[in-house]
Amino acid sequence: MAELCAAVEAVDEDGESYGAEDIETDFDSFAVDKVRGSHGGFLDGRMVVAGMIYARTAADPTHQMSFWGMVHPDFRRRGYGTALIEWAHDAATRISEERFPGVPGDLLVYVNETKTGALALMEKCEFAPRYYEFAMKVALAGRASSAQPPPEGFELLGFSPALSEEIRLTHNIAFVPDHPGSTVATVESWSNQNLHEGSSFRPDLSFALRDERTGLLAGYLIAQYYEADTAATGLRDIYLAYIGTRREYRGRGVASTLIRAALDGGVEAGFDSASLSVLAENPTGALGVYERAGFTVRRRFIAHSRALKQGTMGDS
Repeated sequence: MAELCAAVEAVDEDGESYGAEDIETDFDSFAVDKVRGSHGGFLDGRMVVAGMIYARTAADPTHQMSFWGMVHPDFRRRGYGTALIEWAHDAATRISEERFPGVPGDLLVYVNETKTGALALMEKCEFAPRYYEFAMKVALAGRASSAQPPPEGFELLGFSPALSEEIRLTHNIAFVPDHPGSTVATVESWSNQNLHEGSSFRPDLSFALRDERTGLLAGYLIAQYYEADTAATGLRDIYLAYIGTRREYRGRGVASTLIRAALDGGVEAGFDSASLSVLAENPTGALGVYERAGFTVRRRFIAHSRALKQGTMGDS
């Protein structure tokens, strides 16, 4: 599957590269049903089609599952993409009904806005566009460290295992309510969701900010590094996977402080760039925060969804 990912990224240039360890982490995730939620197609011993379905920890108010799939560039326009999408929709329906019986659900797929063939496939398979997500990046080469202290009354903390549970609870309060489809991180999902047990996690570039008066974590930042990206591009990029600020602390420089800390750490560690993803209409104003930190939009992805079937629990 990692070899297939590399072949697809070489042509599509979506900025997403995954190694075997990254994929193994996904297979171990609470979100993935290893047998019924993954799919691979082979021709002459070569994997040419693959896909994985991700469930949520809760249905609030519906169960919004997501799908990541790919077809090798040499085997496109043969109907494999259509078959893969229809498999994903049927499999997601069964998994959703087992996890959350009787609850409506839908399947979400992200498509690069420049990929006309994939967009046509979404329309053909009756997926409707819902919202945009931007992939942003900032160069770190030659960037000077800011050496700027946190706002008065706050303490900047580097990640430690002792902070993990506190960050999880802060994530559920600060991040989940403002991101469509996000559900609470359980103890189980938090530990194996490519966070502090994933091979990509960078604890040295992950931070939290504590209010010294109340003792609360005002915000947090989780950073990751994918070696497969470096293998594909020759560059080292920090991915800022999660950035969350409690609502009562927004507008006080919390997110900016966390981002500066991660970027300064990246400069010191010799990284070439930092990247992140953000909803185009994020109600927190995150897009503006990232732009002021120097990030620019590199790619735009359109989230498409289609309602899952209901009443198929007893089907074969």
